[in-house]
Order: sequence, then structure tokens, then C-alpha cells
Amino acid sequence: MERLDNRPRPNDCHSVTLPIAPAPLQWRDNAPFSLAYDDIYFSGHYGNNGIEEVRRVFITPAALQIPLNAQGSITVGELGFGTGLNFLVCADWVLEHPHARLEFVSFEAHPLAPTDWQRLARQRQNDCRLAAALTDQAPPLLSGWHRRMFADGRITLSVFHGELSAGLESLQSSQFRGADSWFLDGFAPDRNPEMWTDTVLKQVGELTQPGGTIATFTAAGRVRRGLAKAGFVMRKVDQRPNKRESLAGRKPANQPLTSTHAKTVQVHGAGIAGATMARHLADAGLLVEVFDPAGIATGGSRIRQAVMHPRLLGDQSATAAYRVSAYHYARGYLKNVDGYRTTGVLLLEPDNPKDAHFEKIVTSYAIESDLQDWVRRCDHEDVSRLTGLSLKQPGLYFPHGATIDLPRLCADLLDHENIRFRAHRSPIDSRIPTILCSAAQVREVETLQWLEVVEVAGQLDELNSKAHLPSIPIVGRGYCVPTAFGCVVGSTYEHTPWLADNALAKNLKMNQDYLPDGYEWRGHQRATRAISSDRNPIVGQVGENLWVSTAHGSMGTTSAAYASAVLTSVLLGLSPTATNHQIELIAPQRFLARQARRGILKR
Repeated sequence: MERLDNRPRPNDCHSVTLPIAPAPLQWRDNAPFSLAYDDIYFSGHYGNNGIEEVRRVFITPAALQIPLNAQGSITVGELGFGTGLNFLVCADWVLEHPHARLEFVSFEAHPLAPTDWQRLARQRQNDCRLAAALTDQAPPLLSGWHRRMFADGRITLSVFHGELSAGLESLQSSQFRGADSWFLDGFAPDRNPEMWTDTVLKQVGELTQPGGTIATFTAAGRVRRGLAKAGFVMRKVDQRPNKRESLAGRKPANQPLTSTHAKTVQVHGAGIAGATMARHLADAGLLVEVFDPAGIATGGSRIRQAVMHPRLLGDQSATAAYRVSAYHYARGYLKNVDGYRTTGVLLLEPDNPKDAHFEKIVTSYAIESDLQDWVRRCDHEDVSRLTGLSLKQPGLYFPHGATIDLPRLCADLLDHENIRFRAHRSPIDSRIPTILCSAAQVREVETLQWLEVVEVAGQLDELNSKAHLPSIPIVGRGYCVPTAFGCVVGSTYEHTPWLADNALAKNLKMNQDYLPDGYEWRGHQRATRAISSDRNPIVGQVGENLWVSTAHGSMGTTSAAYASAVLTSVLLGLSPTATNHQIELIAPQRFLARQARRGILKR
């Protein structure tokens, strides 16, 4: 496995996740047309909604080749994600090769609006296997990186929303191993000159593996010369009768690259952090050994009615960006795993009318616009309709929010042919890449006592009731989840464990507005969750061949999967999952820096 290096990171202007304007387009003859660039997204000359055009202009000239081994993978970079057509056609081509894998990395300054994605899905549902899935998981209109997984992990899509220069700089500063091929498809050079500068083409060349290829629709002389300066040997491709020619090229290679990645990885901990970590690695083709003497899904992962929602902040901080990115990634990644149930989740606004927190959230994410379809602001009448209760508070509704049976989810994630579960401890072997996902027990490793992570106890209470209860989970002062027998209410936050009766009283008080008369106490669930001193997760490298993913706290249902994607990208040299500022936010080394400032020296 490659180690994290100390290369300087560029100034990341996308340190926060902000709303981004959708592409201004018109539908002409049932095809999208860009008003911003006065150009078509794809030509209708070839018919079939542009699919044949993609094959002729990009797939064939780029000479894409799947490695012959059964675990072969290919990485394609693209400038101009547009309608996602290049991705869909390339994904179909890869899926024709059993066991092959695709990483597709793309950049888009003007992403499509949700309604445009839906229209495209209807057009392509019979032509592209992933058309409906892409629309269902289309990246939201928010800046920064967006990672999506398809076909049981065989297809990885990473799209950067925002300025191309910032996206390419982020890619260059990451552990990205380089693309096998590039598709340059960002409208004509005379209409979108920023994408075709020598600086951009030079960056593309630097982000290409030796022997890698490039293809583009344009045949402009300055583009051909720019790509030649960037290190490609270029040629013209005959495209008659539909256009005269396009361009393709190859980056010379003295010798083929050989992979330096290990084939076996150890994961310590079989809760939500360990299970998502192991599954990401297994889906990437690695053999994974998972060790946990307590068994699968213990600690905080024993809860059967966990609620998944984004826990938004409106302060435009790196923490706020991490939370919203983690939510969007996790809801797509986990939705087809056993134990996950999309229910929608309602977050009630606080009773205090002077609380400006919600207004900041609404402003930061442009929630009241019709373009953010992942969250909706509701007045008290909407709230009453959604919950089936007579409530006077407004709130935020997350239609993709979910309830999760964590033991079932973890068990299903670990049910993979490349994963071996061991119900015992194992010593850390520095020769084998190892990820510690064992909550606060990571500090039991002698060299990691400087990590500022502790466990906090909590309690959920189960109530029997035949009376009418909320029809969807409600979160506010606490949370209330309807179940087959009544509901579950919670949860307490106990730095020192409370008596069970005291915890019950607290949970009932926090949720008193949602509970009917006549309920009966059924029982409780108690567990601990790991938190860090600054309440942010701890994810990153902590030693030779040693990484951690812990301190996800009450955000484990979203944060753990996202952290697993972040670490998988680093370990395997994939494109970034998170922005540089998000990675720095969760980096373990932040504690060493703070301790040094405070004059505390620890190994």
C-alpha cells in the first residue's frame, strides 16, 4: 500500500460545500442544449441519444483495454460530465467484461438540475444499464467531490462540482495513481476556452499513466498542439460522414507499470466502521480479514433502530461540509444493504424563535429553492401531514433519510467472498496493511495513546403502544422512531453512565410531544459510541501500514461509510472522495499538533 506523503496541498477554495447553480439548458427536439455555451451536449447525427457517437469519438479512439486478469480495472478521467452519457456508455462497456472494474473521474462546473436527470433517465432506460441508478444517485447541486458506487462496487464514479482548476489541483494533491485514459468533452474550445488552456492540458498529461490514452471530439489545432506539449503523441481520427475528424493520442511508456498495492488487508473491529471498511476493500478486489473478539456489531453498532440524516450545520465549516458529503455518499452506498430502510426523516425546528441555527442552514444550502431535492423545508401543516400528528413546529424533511438495523446491516456488509471474519484478537503485523476500526480501543495500541477518543454511553427505550404514533422518524431534542410494536425513543448522552430509570425519564421528556397516552415501557437498549475531543471523526494514517477509522459517534450511519471511501481512495490510489480541508479535519495528526501547542508530549 502507498503511504500518505508530505506533499504540500494547494489552497482549496472548496473547503466548504455550497450550493452550485445548475446548467442553464433548453430541450430542443428532445435533446439538451446548453444556453451558457450555445452548444449541444451531444450530436444526434449518430442516433440512439448520442450513444454511438460516444463509442466512435471516445471509446474506440482511446483504445480502452481491460487488463486480462480476472480482477482487471481501468481508470477513465473526463473533463465535462454533462449528461453523464460518456460514463454510462463506458460503464456498459466495462460491465460486458466479467469481474472488470471501472473508476470514472469527471469534472463539471454546471451540473444538471434534478428534473433534467429524471428526463434523461426516461430517455435512456432501455439503452444504458445504469441510467436509472445514476439519476437516483445524481450528485446534488453542491460544490466539491461526489463519490457514487454502482454494480456491487465494480463501478466507481467521482464527480467534482466547481471550477475545473480547483478540481484538478485537488486531484493532483491526492494519492491518485493516474488515469488510463482521458475523455475531453467540455463543449467547443471557442465556446468554453477555460477548459482547453495549455495549463489544463498539462495537468491532464501529468494525471495520466505512462501508456495512457486521450480522446476528444474537437480537432482544433491549438488543442492538438497543447496535448502534444503535455506529452501525448497525437493523431487525427476520421469521423466522416458526420464530421471531418477528431483527435486521439497516447502518452509514451518505457515500460508498463506494475501495481505495488498489497492484496490482503486486516481490519480490526466489526461494527459499522469496520464492516463498511472491509466491504469497500473487498469490493475493490482485496482479501480482507476482519478481527473482533466481541463479534459482529457490538458497542454502538448493536442498535436496531438507528436514524440516518445529515445533521446539518449552517456555519460553512469543514465539519459542515464533511457531514453533508457523508450523508449523500452513505445514502447511496447503503440503500441496497440488508437492514437499511428508506423512511424519510423529519428534523423539527427548535421551540426558541430566536434560534438562528435553522435559518443559517436554510440559507447555506439554498433549501427553499426547488433545486435541492434532497431536503425540504416544511411549515407546521406539512409537518402534521408527514407525521400524522398535530404538531405546531416547522422543520426540515429529508426524503432519503432512513432507519437502520445496524446488526443486520453489518452482517450483510461482511457477507462477501473476499471477507473472512475472525472472532478473536490478532496482533498488528506491520508487514500487512491494517485499519483499526475498534472505537476507543484504538488507544490500547501503545503508540496510539495520543489519540483523543473516549466512549460515551447512551440509552434507547422501547415503548409498546396501539395508539397512533408518528408515521416517520422525528428528530429534535431527541428522536422517536415508529416500530411494529410502538416506537423507540432516545437517546441519552452520558459521559458517566446513568441509572436506566434516569435515562428513561430523560428520553420520555425529550419526546413527550410525539407520544400518545397509554403506552407501556417495553425495555431498553444501552450501548457506547466513540467520540473525539473535537467531535469530529478520526480517519487516516497513524503509522507504517497502519490506519484508523473511529470516533464517528452518533454519525456512524453516515460517517463510517464515507470514511471508508476516503481511506480506500488513499490506499488504492483512487481519485479523492473528500476535499483537502475535509481530509485535514479528520486527520489523526491534528491531535499531535494541538498537544504540541499545549506543551503535552506523547508518543
